[in-house]
Amino acid sequence: MGINYCRKFIHISFGLILYFLSFILSSFYFKIALFGFFIGLSIFEFLRIFFFDLLPLKGLWFPLFKKEEIFSISDAWFYLLGIIFSWYFLNPFQFRLILLILTLADPVAALVGFYIGRYKIYKYKTLEGGFAFLITTLIIVYLYTKNLALHHIILCFIVTLAEIFTKKDNFWIPFMGSIYLRFIDKFLKVF
Repeated sequence: MGINYCRKFIHISFGLILYFLSFILSSFYFKIALFGFFIGLSIFEFLRIFFFDLLPLKGLWFPLFKKEEIFSISDAWFYLLGIIFSWYFLNPFQFRLILLILTLADPVAALVGFYIGRYKIYKYKTLEGGFAFLITTLIIVYLYTKNLALHHIILCFIVTLAEIFTKKDNFWIPFMGSIYLRFIDKFLKVF
């Protein structure tokens, strides 16, 4: 489980760094930073999968990968892809909300599911982890928006379903959340 703690620490740390950078950097420079991270990670993923022997410091980064990630694209790449999608699809306020949900609720769900999860829902996802994700998401949305209207609650349920029933939830949580927020904003502006 020690490696899993490291993965969750990196997940939370990188998400919070991006969150704070989104306030500090202008929109243009934040976009450049996102693309820089994505290009760098994509190059690393390519080299890791096809030219493993060329990469240095394997003892530091190799243990962080799950068994199913060793010969395929890692969850980190999908995490960053989901964040980039949200950045281009949402306004900054909505983007930061989705980023906080992905950054905080997903690791909470994983840890709760690992330690107290008893009832499997889908593959390795548990009812307890899904419930922890939902509660954490509701708290984040309430603290961030100072409101918990029906459309916020629906958002929480949609991203919870994306977390529970998808394999690459680091992509699907921001993707589904972004699609929903974009649709609801347009719908509310009509009325």
